[in-house]
Amino acid sequence: MAQTEQDYLGVLRSGLDGKMPKEEIDDILSDYVEHFRIGKAEGRTEEELYHALGAPEDVTREIKATYMVSRAEQTRSCSNIWHAIMATLGLGLFNLVFVLVPFIILAVLVAVVFVVGCLFAVLGPVSFIIALLQILGIPFISFWLWPVAGVFFAIGITSLGLLLVISDMYLAHFFYHLGIRYLKWNIRVIKGTEASI
Repeated sequence: MAQTEQDYLGVLRSGLDGKMPKEEIDDILSDYVEHFRIGKAEGRTEEELYHALGAPEDVTREIKATYMVSRAEQTRSCSNIWHAIMATLGLGLFNLVFVLVPFIILAVLVAVVFVVGCLFAVLGPVSFIIALLQILGIPFISFWLWPVAGVFFAIGITSLGLLLVISDMYLAHFFYHLGIRYLKWNIRVIKGTEASI
């Protein structure tokens, strides 16, 4: 059975429907209608054009990935970056290693820095209370020799904890932008690879 322009557009519409705003889907479909119109004017058949444009399922995945990455870039959120990652994973099996693994590593790193910062920020006041009790003459087990050293330790560890938490926000912001750039690069590489086949 011959593959037609309507078949191609139908696969694109069904693949994009619900994933993007209707206006954007209509714009994309009008671009493909134009490709078919120009190709037919040059004497090519709809089936030739169907295959020349690439499998509509692949084109749909590329469009979704590009859209999701663009949305994540415009509106920063965990949900948007997650959808962008998942859409990019759909572009190829090798992306499980080259996209998912780096993002998991970065997410774990950001989470670890945050947890350590919170622990230090909590440990500081606890240490301060212990040192204060020792200064008041109430014996308490501690790893510092003098209670006054405990006060300085508490101030230092609290400051370090707060610094880690604040730094983690900047680190997450940096990794977010780096992740967007990496996803864009990944999509360009995949499009370039498929174009060269």
